[in-house]
Amino acid sequence: MLKYLILVFLLISLLQAAIAQSDEHLADSLIIVDKIEFVGNKVTIDKILLREITIQAGDTLSREAFRNRLVESSENLMNTSLFNFADLQDTLVNASDIPHYQIKVEVTERWYIFPLPIFELAERNFSTWWQTKDLNMINYGLFLDWQNFRGRKEHLKVLLQFGYDEKLGVSYMVPYIDKKQHIGLSFGFSRTKNHSISYITQDNQVQRIRLTDKYAQKTYEAFLAVSNRPDINQFHNLEASYNDLNFNDTIPTLNPLFYGGDNNRAQYFKLSYFYKNDHRDYKSYPLKGYYFDLLIEKLGFGLFSGTDINVFTAKANIRKFWKLHEKWYFASGFTGRFGSKGSLPYFTTTGLGYGRDYVRGYEYYVVDGQDYGLIKTDLKFALIPQRVTTLKFIPTDKFNKIPWAIYLSLYGDAAFAPGNQIYGNDLQNTLLVGYGAGINLVTYYDMVFRVEYSFNKMGESGLFISFIASI
Repeated sequence: MLKYLILVFLLISLLQAAIAQSDEHLADSLIIVDKIEFVGNKVTIDKILLREITIQAGDTLSREAFRNRLVESSENLMNTSLFNFADLQDTLVNASDIPHYQIKVEVTERWYIFPLPIFELAERNFSTWWQTKDLNMINYGLFLDWQNFRGRKEHLKVLLQFGYDEKLGVSYMVPYIDKKQHIGLSFGFSRTKNHSISYITQDNQVQRIRLTDKYAQKTYEAFLAVSNRPDINQFHNLEASYNDLNFNDTIPTLNPLFYGGDNNRAQYFKLSYFYKNDHRDYKSYPLKGYYFDLLIEKLGFGLFSGTDINVFTAKANIRKFWKLHEKWYFASGFTGRFGSKGSLPYFTTTGLGYGRDYVRGYEYYVVDGQDYGLIKTDLKFALIPQRVTTLKFIPTDKFNKIPWAIYLSLYGDAAFAPGNQIYGNDLQNTLLVGYGAGINLVTYYDMVFRVEYSFNKMGESGLFISFIASI
């Protein structure tokens, strides 16, 4: 009996020692955050920065979680597009059983106010304008882009353009209107009068008409949107807009499918919902993480007589980014869209060839349609990983410190868009394949410059320049 009691006593002692050792190890692995201070935010108020930081004063974290959140917080701050640099430094302030740390958040703010003059030719190119030297064929005006308005991440845009194509617009975005910084609001209005518009796609290329003494189209739009950002990575936006298009009676004679209404005026309300889940390290040129978004739109609700607008579309983007090795990265993305079928107004059927939705090697072409699928892949090598160059002759730190990096890339894209192939648009119902190699420069103010040499399935090749990340 005694030997069993001794055995039980030994087991209990070993268990207690193990628990004590585990508690001691746990205590060594924990830290407490005492304070967070901000340096460099001369315009941006503190609560805008706190919204992006995943550490709060008073938090008790493991060392691993603490280090991970420092990196995440720096990436979140950079992805606001408010700062050129964001650095989080931790300092030990109390070396007790559970050490206490203080965090200093040091940021370099960007320049937020850009009053940009507008001076452009309304012709296709300078050589065409030089043949006539017609001063009436010039657009001029002013574009005011004021980011981080009032230091609260608000965004004000004002456009005043005169001359051949007249434009007037204003929009205002407030990211947060509640104390929890979840709900945002934006609204705006624009009026555009164009002498030239796209009226048909023929032989896979957009055809334009230009009217010298009258407007080809007048457009009025007003919108109101409510957003919700429940956490760092997720974003919801619900937008309602009123659209009023007035086009010259010449347009329907050139393309009867341009608009199916009873007159030359298309009025409709549009309701759209946008959702985004963003886990990229750097949104302008991501190297790690993943991204997903969904856009659902409904154009027309039968509220205006003589208007034949009834279009539904849904579009999703999925993108994934991997770090393969020290300087090697891989990215892949899928874009899919589907929508209403039947005879739809021409200006509602833009498909492949717009924005980021195109197969490299087919930059000169468009493929219209409500439905399409697009796959993009990129293998990248960091020829020169990110460096910072200081230009001492520039007095302000908003411009004199330039982060930059150069990447080499090999890529391949594929897409398919169904369609009826009218007007010689034979790229519909055809698998599009493009591939090539390029060099990418990434620098401050979210600027990306891509120079690529691409090949397509048609046997064509060419050099192309772009100003956004491919995926």
